[in-house]
Amino acid sequence: MESIIRGLLAQQDPNSRHTLLTRLVVSVIILFANAVLYGFYGVVAAIITYLFGVAWLGMPLFWMFVPFYCMLLYSVWHSIEMLLDYWRNYGHG
Repeated sequence: MESIIRGLLAQQDPNSRHTLLTRLVVSVIILFANAVLYGFYGVVAAIITYLFGVAWLGMPLFWMFVPFYCMLLYSVWHSIEMLLDYWRNYGHG
């Protein structure tokens, strides 16, 4: 992945528009980075929910996964904002 990015950026003229391939690679990186970041927060919240909710209060195991799914949905929401900003304002030369 790093070599693909390095190759794309080496061929990119700073004064011209980003190519579609460069825009797609940057978009995938944004999506992946947000999924990893907020996915980690979701895992931490799932562990806390398991310890307090499932183990201590006896809630169903389903509730352990709710914070993780909520954080993944939030990562998609945040990624959409970042992608719209990138596609509208950056890489246009």
